[in-house]
Amino acid sequence: MEIMLDILRSCDPECGVTRVIYGAGINYSVAQKYLDQLIKVGALSIKTENGKKIYGITEKGKLLRMHIEEFIKIRENLNLAREKVIELLKTNFR
Repeated sequence: MEIMLDILRSCDPECGVTRVIYGAGINYSVAQKYLDQLIKVGALSIKTENGKKIYGITEKGKLLRMHIEEFIKIRENLNLAREKVIELLKTNFR
């Protein structure tokens, strides 16, 4: 999910595949798989300029990015709460 988020962030504003690769910290073949999927679901648009593919985030992609960011925050908060519960249980049962 983080890779998808990094790609969506990289494509706002428009960019080429090199920026996606560096922005998401992935290789070309992984980037292509994710780009193809994000285009397929309508989260990214693609156009060609001077023989180069340019990717851009769509409104649907912006909405997806927002929901992924919310999900990651919730997951982080749940992990923190879990750690606190475990720590409390450890200290109360010694």
